[in-house]
This record gives sequence, C-alpha cells and structure tokens, in this order.
Amino acid sequence: METDESTNQKASEENAQNSNEQSEQKGSEESSQKKTDDNSQKLNEKKPGEEIDILNEFQYFQLMFSNEIIDLLVEESNNFYKNILFEKYGPDYKTIVLSKKAHNTYPYLFVTKGISREDILAFIGIRMYMGLHKYPNIESYWNDSILYKNIVNSIMNKTYFFLISKSLHFPEYDKDEKDDKSSVSNVKIDPRHKIKNYLEKLAQNFQKYYVLGKNITIDESLLQYKGRNSMKFYIPMKPHKYGFKIHLLCDSDTHYLYNMLFDPGKNGKEFMNFEDNSSLTESIVLRLLSCIKDNKQRNVFFDGCYSSISLMKKLTKMGYLNTTVLRNNSKELPEKIKLSGYDKAYNDGILIQKYEGRKTILFATNYEVDKEELRNIYNIKNRGVDTFDQYLEISSIQRRTKKWYQKIFLFGIDSSIINAKIVYELRSGKSLTTVKFKEKIIEHIFKMYMDHCKRNGKGYNSQNMNNCIYRGPNISSKFGKFKHTHNVGHIINNKRPCKHCSKKTPYFCIECTVPLHPECFTDYHNKKNAAAAK
Repeated sequence: METDESTNQKASEENAQNSNEQSEQKGSEESSQKKTDDNSQKLNEKKPGEEIDILNEFQYFQLMFSNEIIDLLVEESNNFYKNILFEKYGPDYKTIVLSKKAHNTYPYLFVTKGISREDILAFIGIRMYMGLHKYPNIESYWNDSILYKNIVNSIMNKTYFFLISKSLHFPEYDKDEKDDKSSVSNVKIDPRHKIKNYLEKLAQNFQKYYVLGKNITIDESLLQYKGRNSMKFYIPMKPHKYGFKIHLLCDSDTHYLYNMLFDPGKNGKEFMNFEDNSSLTESIVLRLLSCIKDNKQRNVFFDGCYSSISLMKKLTKMGYLNTTVLRNNSKELPEKIKLSGYDKAYNDGILIQKYEGRKTILFATNYEVDKEELRNIYNIKNRGVDTFDQYLEISSIQRRTKKWYQKIFLFGIDSSIINAKIVYELRSGKSLTTVKFKEKIIEHIFKMYMDHCKRNGKGYNSQNMNNCIYRGPNISSKFGKFKHTHNVGHIINNKRPCKHCSKKTPYFCIECTVPLHPECFTDYHNKKNAAAAK
C-alpha cells in the first residue's frame, strides 16, 4: 500500500511539474509573440534613420516576405499536388502510393512529408544560395563531383527540392471572382488572377514598414520571360526585350520599392482603369499613388511613357508637385513652345521649358524653377526605379522556367531582400553589401531548417539529416580481437563501386566514407583492422 501511495504521489508531482513546464513554455511563447508584435508596431511607427537593435537580417526579410504569404503558398501548393495525385490514383491515392514503396519519388515524398512552412523557407534559402553561386543548371548542385562541392546537398534532397518547385502554386481565383465566374459564364477574369493576391500582400508589407520620402519615381521594369504568354511585352530598347511589364513606384533617394502594378497587356486593359475619364497611362500613375494616405507634399518624377499635361493637372489638384519630360509630338503642347525663338511656355499653371542639346527635350513641372536646375533635379531624382532594377540584378535568384507565375514569385523574393536591406541600413545605421545581406539571411534559414529537422525527426525518409544521406541501421561487428561500430549510409540517386566486391552500390560507411554493400560491411572492416594490426 505504501509503495502504491508513493508511486501515486510521484506521478502527481511529475504531472504537476509537466503542467508547470507547459504553462511556462506557453507563457514564454506568448510573451515572445507579443514582443515581436510590439516590435513590428514600433517598426511601423519609426521613421527611416532611427535605430532598432532588436531585429536581425532575416527578421527584416520576414517583415517584407511575411508568414502570411508563405502560409498561402503552403496551402495552395499542397492542394495543387493533392489534386494531381487524386486525378492519377483516385481517392485512395495515399495507400496506393505507400504500397509502391518507391521512396525517392515525388508522390511518396509528398504523402510521407508534405510541404510545410519550414520547407518553403528552406526552398527560398536554397534559391538565394543558387543566386550567389551560379552553376550551369540546378541539377549540378547535387552533383558529387569535386567541382560542384556546396552546402545544398546537406540541406535538402534533390527530389524533394524539385517536388516543391513542381508543386509551387498560387490560388486560381479570388473568392469574389470565383463566385462571379460560377454565377455568370461570360464574365471575363483578370489574367493576373494567379499572382494578384501575392503581389498585393507584398505591396502591403512594403508600405507598412517604410515612411515614404519627399521625392518619388514612377517607371516601368521588364522582367525577362521568353515563354508563351498573352501578357508578355516586347520592348526593343530594354536589355531583355521580352518579358512582363511591372510598373514600380520607388523612393527617389533610397530606391525603396513602395508599390507595384503588374501590367496584363492588351487582354486586361479594362482591369487597369482607375477613373472613367482617365487614359491607360494616367490610370497606372493614379493607381500607384492611391496607396499614399498622408497629406505630405511630394514631388513625383516620371518619364515620357506616362507624361501628359492632363495627368499633371490631376496631380496638381491632388496636391503633388510633379516633374516629367513631354514628348515633342504631344497634342497638348502650346504652340508657342514649338517655335524656335521660345524656350518657355505655360499651360494652365504647368511650366514647360525647352532644353536644346543633341536632342530637344521638353521638361514640364508645376512649380517655378530655373531651366538648368530643373534638368539637374530630373536627371538625379528620376533614377529611383532604374537603380532598384540594378539592385535586383545583383546575385538574382531568377532562373529559366516555363511557369510564368514562378518568375513573379522569384521577383517578389528579390524585391523583399532589397527592401529589407534598405530598411535594415536606415534603421540600424549599419552598411552591408547586397551579397553579405543575402548571406546572413541564407545562414539563418539553413540553421533554422536543420534545427527543425532535428527537433521533429524530419529528414530524408523521415530520418535525421546529415550530408544528404539516409542514415541506416547501426551495425555492430566483432572482428576477432577488434570491436568496431560503424553506420551504413545511403546516397540518393548515386551508385559507386563497392570497395570490397567492386559492384556498384548506393550504400557506404559513414565513418570511413567508403562505398560498401551492407553484406560486405563486416568482411571489409575485418580486413582493414587486420591490416592495421600488422
């Protein structure tokens, strides 16, 4: 009886202790979550240049590329590949896939592991690493040759990486659009429906953690894409010539991307209209500026692609200063400025000044300024988007792909890195190159993923991860006078000649790093230890 009472008492004490530990753990998690939430609020309120010493480089990146976006990708990617397996195998796809026991295939890895938030983050980290270290193709990162030694091998299985790349998906339609389409068959759907929600969430994050400066630039950027798509543009003056057109609004001084608008091309013009009496270019500028809610007076710089006197008048009514270059054949130009003797004219408060060099350039603004000063200001402040494009090219993670929406996905990651770096420098007072900043993010992602795999016992084939191998059973062998305990490893998608029988095998000794069949394991180590004893 006494023993029963003592055991019950011990069990109750252990339960109380466990409950205390769980409550403490929950309390610490809640407090840490509150701390990050408070920090994000402070970050939103603070102005550029003020120090914040709480966040590291990865946390700045996560403010831009938030968990909400990653969760959206996880949900849609899992649903997308589930539908593929459902169509192929039917409702019992899980049992069918598991019965085949093909461990290193897309269906088996998906059924046994699925795709989690940590997996998507690791996928993004590997993509960043590939931008820093360029190889001829993606398969080369898992090549065992000494020429291609890298860390990717130890982070993620090649088949699993390509599974995530294949499954990566965005929602087909927004809920409202889907309801409209189901109710009316002839309703036209926005061709940007796949990436619209993704870009909007990114833009909201960009605007949430940055206070826009006095000078802003609006310009177009061409994202290279050579596949077949109705939204693709051909612009011969651009370096890439073929691709998707994205209209960007950047801070002229820091080159921070504040807002963006994806151009759907000819098939989606009706989705770009902002006002009934506005032209397409006017609607683009007004849409980009609609995210600015404060009443600060700002100077908007844009080039001849968007410029018109009617747009300048609208911006003047909205309280913006604006500076642009007008086309020489513009219908709204006053006749006076076209004459050779005149270099200055007005049109309802819009000042037009002619600058004659190798080309005749017409500068237009809605405030009084000297001609030379106007030319210098425009040339300096209108480089915001061009400089941002240059930042994007530094160790870019872009790769050739047939899926057009993956180009936009990678563009969003690159943009988030650049914006995170700019905010990090402004708020911490530290200066880092883009490459160094990316390296810090990659290191943090890889450490997080490896810790996650160790905690959850989640690696290749649901076992511990180490140097891209399956850890096999522990083999204990007695070799005469010698006792030796080694592990068998299994290399993915690679076979080498066995050191004992010379036949090819995917297995090897982890400690000796020698290819060996499991059945040759004991014989080889017997010979090796006998030779060492002599």
